[in-house]
Amino acid sequence: MLMNFKRSPLKILLWVGLTFWSGLFCFGQNSIDSLETVLKQSQDPETRTELSLILAKEWIIKHQDSALPYVQDALRLSKEHELEELQIEAENLMGNVLQRQSKPEEALVLYHKAIKKAEALNYQKGLAKLYNNVALIHIERGEFPEALEGFTKATRCEEVIDNPEGKAQGLNNIGVVFYYQGDYDKALEYFLESVKVHESMQNLLSAKQGYNNIGAINEALGRHEQALIYYQRALRIAGDMDDRSELANALNNITSVYSNMENWQASEDYYMQALEVNQKAEDFYSLALVNINLGDLYAKSGQAQKSESYFLKAAQIIEEGQFKNLAYSLYEKMAHYYSEGQNFERAYHYQGLYDQYKDSVYNEAKAKAIAETNALYETEKKEKEAAEAKAALAQEQLTVQRQTQWMILLIAGVVLIIMFGVSMFRQQAIKRRQLETEAALQEERARAEGRRKLEEERNRISRDLHDHIGSQLTIISSQIDNLAFKEASEERRTSFEKISDHTRDTMAQLRETIWAMNNDEINLEMLSAKLQDFMNRSAHEGRSLMVQNHCEPQLVLSPEQTINLFRICQEAVQNAVKYAEFHELKIAFSSDAHSLQVRIEDDGVGMEMDGSVKGYGLQNMQARMQQMKGSFKMESEIGKGTRIYLSLPINTAIAV
Repeated sequence: MLMNFKRSPLKILLWVGLTFWSGLFCFGQNSIDSLETVLKQSQDPETRTELSLILAKEWIIKHQDSALPYVQDALRLSKEHELEELQIEAENLMGNVLQRQSKPEEALVLYHKAIKKAEALNYQKGLAKLYNNVALIHIERGEFPEALEGFTKATRCEEVIDNPEGKAQGLNNIGVVFYYQGDYDKALEYFLESVKVHESMQNLLSAKQGYNNIGAINEALGRHEQALIYYQRALRIAGDMDDRSELANALNNITSVYSNMENWQASEDYYMQALEVNQKAEDFYSLALVNINLGDLYAKSGQAQKSESYFLKAAQIIEEGQFKNLAYSLYEKMAHYYSEGQNFERAYHYQGLYDQYKDSVYNEAKAKAIAETNALYETEKKEKEAAEAKAALAQEQLTVQRQTQWMILLIAGVVLIIMFGVSMFRQQAIKRRQLETEAALQEERARAEGRRKLEEERNRISRDLHDHIGSQLTIISSQIDNLAFKEASEERRTSFEKISDHTRDTMAQLRETIWAMNNDEINLEMLSAKLQDFMNRSAHEGRSLMVQNHCEPQLVLSPEQTINLFRICQEAVQNAVKYAEFHELKIAFSSDAHSLQVRIEDDGVGMEMDGSVKGYGLQNMQARMQQMKGSFKMESEIGKGTRIYLSLPINTAIAV
């Protein structure tokens, strides 16, 4: 009977693998033999420790049992000679070995011990690797908030030491957490950013995890052909570098696509290849995953006996390895399997286990914790610029010290690699600068076009004001004057004259507005002259009204700033003329590096102040300054005149 399994096969190892001693090359067998020769001949403890770590890192990928003696030697030497940073690296690598031996608890103890040492030394490079590896254990257990916290801390450390490769890996790992939570949009955002960093460095080997992950997102969204493109990329790269873990990963993912397309034969072929690779690599987590997916495949293709066999194999591996997130998926599939097969007792048993893990893995508290951790990362990333500079300088100094010791290990091939890398970096930098220049030019063209359209619109409005509104006001003023001339009543003639005066004042204000709009930029000399002209018209015998400009000639204002300042000064002068009984009124402009200041003062009768600004005119002046993000202050005392202080931030003015 063909069983109805609708869940997609599980994805294998979406995250970046265990983090080793960063900054090392992957050597061939001849190079490994040469390093072992150098190790035997060297008498320097630090050099011997470093070489042991290099060899351990190389062997752990190929054969973990061969790596163990080198890790133990590195631990012993670093402790005996108090090489603190190298001891941290050795403890991290020993934790890697324990993880691969399915001993996560022992690995966690060792990682946390090393973290305390690294924090005390502010050893950011070591902390990045340790946080990452701790997070890997948590994600294997389905402890997603803890995993996100660890990956976030690791990424933050990589940013501090300006390591783009490490940052890209961290971004990938954060995306994995969101993938497992079903937030595909957030996951895809982090995966694409990670791949972008790798591709900009032309590091396709490191980009392979990202290709797998982008393929998984496409598969989850039903875009099978697109998913296959990315999975095949990852498969080719993993095969080229003989990375068994990643090879199995890519094989498993390809099979899941063919399974969803109901191409059972292709799925089985790829799963069997993945099973063989994982058995050789002794990767139990991946091995459990492949067994789950094979069980799922045979269930879908109607091979019930084979399906149960592989499900039970997967259950045994999961129980021994404590892979909680895999248990959650497996028990759901087994409950469905036994239910379809009418074995309700076993179906009920596995449904209970599924519900148990569902409650522990996916709950509201964990989702909230993940959101809070991610928000904290985003916030801190924006606020840490100053701290980064200090930390980067300290790390650079440490790096220089380490590089001096590494000189004895450099060979001609390494020099050639470095030269090639520098050449590629320069080419990329030139290309990047070209793109930045082109983008800047395009942006400037857009701004120029915007300014042109704005100027056209402003000119149109000013023409309308002048040609239509101004003409109408002139006609109205003339008609009112004519009516006043013909009016016999003295009282009514006086009223007509007042209306005519108001109309002419409105025309004057309109001309001032049109003057401001017809200029893109107005310097303070032009504004001062306009104000002085207005004040001359407002002057009476025995009164002095003057404008003083102490600003640099290159300081100019926008039309909006000009008309606002003119109206404020106009209102202040009119109020003083009406009420202050002054002998002298002065408007003074000055500026410093941060602001434009305006001081309006008279020596009139003054008034009592209670700390508030009263009167419509004064409130209007204050509102205009707030509109320009400036400040307004007024002081007055009986018999000591009135002073108004205006301050406009300099960055709101246009400097030419």
